[in-house]
Amino acid sequence: MNVLDLVGRFADFAGRGSGGDLADRWRREVVEPDAEIFTAVRSWVDPGSAPDRLPGLVDRRAELRTAAQRAEAAVREAAGLLADRLHLDPPIQVVLMVGLGQANGWVASVRGEPTLFLGVEQLPEPPFDVVLALHELVHLVHQRRSARAWPADHLGADLFREGLAVHATGRLLPRISPSGHLWFRSDASVWLDRCAGMAAALRVRASRELERTDVSEHWFSGAIDRPGELPGRCGYWLGWQLLDRIVGVRSFEAALDWSLPQAVARLRTELGQPAGG
Repeated sequence: MNVLDLVGRFADFAGRGSGGDLADRWRREVVEPDAEIFTAVRSWVDPGSAPDRLPGLVDRRAELRTAAQRAEAAVREAAGLLADRLHLDPPIQVVLMVGLGQANGWVASVRGEPTLFLGVEQLPEPPFDVVLALHELVHLVHQRRSARAWPADHLGADLFREGLAVHATGRLLPRISPSGHLWFRSDASVWLDRCAGMAAALRVRASRELERTDVSEHWFSGAIDRPGELPGRCGYWLGWQLLDRIVGVRSFEAALDWSLPQAVARLRTELGQPAGG
């Protein structure tokens, strides 16, 4: 595993205070020295939000250094768990960084290589930091093996890949509660009950929208208490339900190799089954 820790540079920048044009100094001192990486993660670290987000992050300098140490330990523990099931060669590329509070973990391509990123400013508390690292590590392996060219906003693709990641963390960390696997926290029981109560309606809607490329944001974003027909992030819950049934008790390794047409076909078949069947 190759770990690039960019948190130290942010801490040095933060240690010089919050005077002047903070966003401009952040671009010069933090972004420009690693411009290739920041270009790769622009979807997750939007410079446009820097003026609003940086003052609070600068004040957390010491905390962020500690979070970076915990993030590296979490990734290494997650890699050990996954290595018991899968080959992780070539070495995993990991970047630890201070984002701008827009995402806690993601996978992006750097120089053509899927790379795992953790935004330490939003790192969950233990043991959920390991769940997050493992979730993103499954995404990374999936991209390497079959999903590198999958579209970003295709509902079927998103249901499958997110459902597979949550299924995998559930299998490898069975003592963690469903709240932990889906929200990286322990108190999502009301949301879980709401999703379960809407299961039939969610399945019907997902079946209807499975090939759409303009609805994933509604399924995979939003607050835990968002009102309306789709609870916030309910796509993670539904994807997990579907992949648990598709994969069952077998190893999830085979599912990492399915093509997008195969994955969508499996989803469509499962969505046609009764929710409790």
